[in-house]
Amino acid sequence: MSGSDGWLRFARLVGRLKTLRRQGWIDRGVEEPESVADHSFRLALLAWLLARTRPDLDAERAAILALAHDVAEAIAGDRTPFDAALRAGAEREQLFRQRPIYDPESEARKTAAERAALAELTALLPEPAGAALVAAWEEYEAGQTAEARFVRQLDKLETVLQAFEYHARQPGLIIDSFVLGALDEVVDPVLRSLLERVIAEAPWHPPSGD
Repeated sequence: MSGSDGWLRFARLVGRLKTLRRQGWIDRGVEEPESVADHSFRLALLAWLLARTRPDLDAERAAILALAHDVAEAIAGDRTPFDAALRAGAEREQLFRQRPIYDPESEARKTAAERAALAELTALLPEPAGAALVAAWEEYEAGQTAEARFVRQLDKLETVLQAFEYHARQPGLIIDSFVLGALDEVVDPVLRSLLERVIAEAPWHPPSGD
């Protein structure tokens, strides 16, 4: 495949993210849910801007990680921690009122599927570009660098922000799992403060016992 053919094929494939609706919102019955690209755009913009206020973070790297983190879903699709339970017939309301449960085997399958999808995508690109995209995705997945930890936590915060925006439109939506998961995982002081502000301004209360 020639260089121009590869770039165009890549562009068309990642363009699927503009219409791929995020599965978590579909599962909860959100009307007109956002796409994966919608989520990635706000996450990347927030990552770049917030990281610029931090001497311990590389803002450009943070933005790149945010842009890359869901790109494999263009081929692999969007999977959630609740997929297996839903397929098994779990009661949705009860399921969505609890913290996400990350099954190691399911997570390993998800990672493998996305890594294979990423390899298919980057095979269309010149080596330096493809390698850079793989490196960004792997860095985010590993969560070992300061930027990766920051963006992974910001990803949870952005999702909670979106959850409350949907909840304002559809008050009956059950968004507990998103909030409880973020409260467990967002520990960066700046992001934690923002998360607590979002929660405090919303008409939501944690389930009893939490």
